Amino acid sequence: MKKFSAGLQELGILENDKIRVTRYSEFLLLYLENIDFKNEKICDFGCGTGVLGIYADKRGAKQVTGLDIDPAAIELSKENIILNNCSNFETHLIQTADLDQKYDLILSNPASLPTPKSEGKEFFSGGIYGIDMIEDLFDFCQTDLEQGGQIFFLQTSLSSVNKAANYAHEKGFSYKIIGVFQTEIRDHYHEFWHRVEKNRSTGDAHFVEIKGVYSEIVYLVEAKHLSQ
Repeated sequence: MKKFSAGLQELGILENDKIRVTRYSEFLLLYLENIDFKNEKICDFGCGTGVLGIYADKRGAKQVTGLDIDPAAIELSKENIILNNCSNFETHLIQTADLDQKYDLILSNPASLPTPKSEGKEFFSGGIYGIDMIEDLFDFCQTDLEQGGQIFFLQTSLSSVNKAANYAHEKGFSYKIIGVFQTEIRDHYHEFWHRVEKNRSTGDAHFVEIKGVYSEIVYLVEAKHLSQ
């Protein structure tokens, strides 16, 4: 179990071998300390453990909805909702969710690693440029984000920032990097490193190498309707 602070509340988050609170989510949680959630309608898109939605609930959100494609994630997030005594947070499979709602704020730590989707590894597969789930996020936001709403999500430099930003603009949204952090490349990345190197040659992936240590840059992105 991982523990986090949410205002004056302490969160305990259950994980399993497949679904964890990543360093990406920990970075986003730090930023969210600056956000006022009171009376807001929140969506945790790709909720995984549910940590982002639980954090929003504990910070006073009026209503929180978690969505994920993985039944195991929904089951785990519901356990965490009960564990943290959340009263305004519900999670649903996105494939079968029948929701008629618009949100003030959409939070996401989307899969953004450049690797084709494969069964059992959807939780980190973002397609060959790492932006498939980011595209899904903006498709969702087109219809489900309030006109004055905001999106906060994370994207690794191993994916194509240019393609993600261009897609956001095509869908009517801004794309603004408002924070960055550097973290070492993890061992399992060797499974798709050939794709990273290929994408790097076209400017669709970037990483840092210092004295033989390879790191990715993680970007915190804010997006809004371009008309705002």
